[in-house]
Amino acid sequence: MELHNELKAKLKRGEVTFGVTVGLGFLEVSEALGNLGLDYLTFDMQHTSLEAETTQAMIQGISYSSTVPIVRVVSNDLGHINKGLDIGGYGVIVPLVNSREDAVKAVRASKYAPEGIRSWGPRRQALRDAEYARTANAEVMVIPQVETELALENIEEIVTTDGIEAIFLGPNDLSMSLGVFGQFDNPKFLKAVEKIVSACEAHDVSPGLLAPTGPVETSLQQGFKLIQLGADLGFLTESVKRELQNARSNLRTHAKC
Repeated sequence: MELHNELKAKLKRGEVTFGVTVGLGFLEVSEALGNLGLDYLTFDMQHTSLEAETTQAMIQGISYSSTVPIVRVVSNDLGHINKGLDIGGYGVIVPLVNSREDAVKAVRASKYAPEGIRSWGPRRQALRDAEYARTANAEVMVIPQVETELALENIEEIVTTDGIEAIFLGPNDLSMSLGVFGQFDNPKFLKAVEKIVSACEAHDVSPGLLAPTGPVETSLQQGFKLIQLGADLGFLTESVKRELQNARSNLRTHAKC
């Protein structure tokens, strides 16, 4: 069976897609999330303790589902990008892409010759696709993170780089770079969002939001096509916190009876 990136296909059709960031290194986490109908899962090797062996196993855990695995790599580095793709990523999220030069570097690291310099050695993908050498360049997604004021200034250069079909706005780092950390309703941040989404739309690039900045309705209105709903650890802690508060509230009510 040839590799087919359904996330990429959905974005080409103009559909909105939803995903969750995974950082808890247990197979059951990705396997359970794969049951829910998410369009993609982001395996975060940048800001969590996930290593290649664990990430590969967790990607295997969603092989039965239609959820597409993408990997956020540590940095814009040939070795890190190659590893993220070789262990099963259908795409890579590349941090700190600030210029056309950075975007070209990420694309070349993700593509086999003659389009790039990716080294041959896919493990999981070659097992699933005997024609991977032929299909990979067309199916793999290279997704830069736009997360600094410099990247904002160079957004046109980034989204017009050959091989870039989607970007992720990193809201926390971008708001920090703009001097309004976490103030997602600040006019300065909102103006940046508008600039990024408009540049993407003008050049047929799918804009993504890497972490929630408020109600999902707002993200939809802003025009985002890849929307990260949150992260596994956050969902876990918020769910337990809510249940604990509810339990203690009921306990106080019971004690008064």
